[in-house]
Amino acid sequence: MTNFKKGDFYFGISDNKIYICFFETGKNNYSDVVEFKIPDSLTNNLNFKIIQNLLKKNIRELEKKLGFFLNDGNISIKSESYQRILFSVKNIFDEQMLDKKIIINLIQSAIQQFEKNEKNLFITHIIINKYVIDDKVYKYLPNEIRFKKIILEIEFICVEKQLIEKVKKLFNECKININKIVSYDYAKKFLISDRDDTMCISAKKVLNGENQSEVYFIEAMPEKKGIFNKVFGLFD
Repeated sequence: MTNFKKGDFYFGISDNKIYICFFETGKNNYSDVVEFKIPDSLTNNLNFKIIQNLLKKNIRELEKKLGFFLNDGNISIKSESYQRILFSVKNIFDEQMLDKKIIINLIQSAIQQFEKNEKNLFITHIIINKYVIDDKVYKYLPNEIRFKKIILEIEFICVEKQLIEKVKKLFNECKININKIVSYDYAKKFLISDRDDTMCISAKKVLNGENQSEVYFIEAMPEKKGIFNKVFGLFD
């Protein structure tokens, strides 16, 4: 067994089943998959240990088949707690050039306001639906423009925070680092004809930048205040 891997792992999680998919580097479809049913759901504390043991068992089976260790992965979650919440944030400045820093600060301000109002929800995705700059609407951020007033219309994709905490605890107990968490109910809209029973193909599409209006972020360390301490990927 080796720590060297030749691709990425994705976990698809619903209320009654977990899938583990391995995607070889550069491939859009998984080459290996294991699946197993789970009793009830992750939010049921009585079944947590059972689910943990099932996950460990199936991880070991996939590791033996592939010949290397599974140390990290991305997670796609299907949950009835899925919500889309629209949010606007605005600011007025002395006339100046619009740059990335201004947009990032506005997004972080929106996240902080969201935290105060929605303490039971976890943001999985942030989408900028439109930019309103001096009363003119833009779908994407314009280049080299001077402005005074800006409004961002933001869409937060969320799931229940308690569920995310359970998932993080589960994977921590299994010594698996979580790279990104994707909401399947959001990601599935980017499928054209592909079936995605595993919930992993659509997650890979989203993390590969399928939605140009999505903002990617890094979750803050526990000792720091706020949900996120860095926003990135918006202008690439």
